[in-house]
Amino acid sequence: MKARPSSAGGFVAGCVSLLLLATAAHAQGFTQPWRGLYLGGGGTYSTVSVEAGSACYDYDCWWGEYDYYEQGDGNVGWSAHAGVRLHDYVALEASYLETGSIRWEEDLVYMPEFNDYYNNRVDFSAQVTEVSLLGILPFADRWEVYLRLGAGFWDGTSSQRLDQSFGNDVVTRSIDDSGTGFLAGVGVGVTLGEAWHVRLDLQTVTIDEDVLNSDDDASIDSFLLELQYRIGAHRASIQPSAPPTATP
Repeated sequence: MKARPSSAGGFVAGCVSLLLLATAAHAQGFTQPWRGLYLGGGGTYSTVSVEAGSACYDYDCWWGEYDYYEQGDGNVGWSAHAGVRLHDYVALEASYLETGSIRWEEDLVYMPEFNDYYNNRVDFSAQVTEVSLLGILPFADRWEVYLRLGAGFWDGTSSQRLDQSFGNDVVTRSIDDSGTGFLAGVGVGVTLGEAWHVRLDLQTVTIDEDVLNSDDDASIDSFLLELQYRIGAHRASIQPSAPPTATP
């Protein structure tokens, strides 16, 4: 698999641009944000990302050392979440994500337990339970952007096929692993009607690289498109009518 430069720079630039746009619109004024409980869920697209070294050729590193990342063949899954909007700008949320089966391939992987090099073929799937804090910036009445920080409690299964790179040995095995990773994300959402909210979320959860037969940092990266129902928002939007004006 060919290594590609990390898209972190473009991702951060996009986030900054989105936040600047939201801040400008926010300064123009908006209706009071809703607070309370909410439930939701939707579809996901997940892949794995593994740090794969530096941009060095023939022992020369041009323009310094740049980290490279390789991504697997992603798959669709599903998600569900529940949360509470504690403040105009803060929410606490618990969520669950199923990744589907993700293919990760890498040749010439040194396997210490076999003391040899193997071509690595892994089908990885995970279930992730997340707890996160959201910082929310509402703007333009119905829109909002948010940043997410928290922890992801993941439980993964890795079905592996290892073909000896310079021989005929073949190893097949299944490995179950679990752990707690750092969760970070960014998203944008829009409220439809009075109680329904649609949001697009990009998030990453760090995982144990051993489950992919890797020696470098690894993560599960996911896009989530979710529909959310805000409990009580419909009632909150109904304002009592003013009492009739008394006539002299």
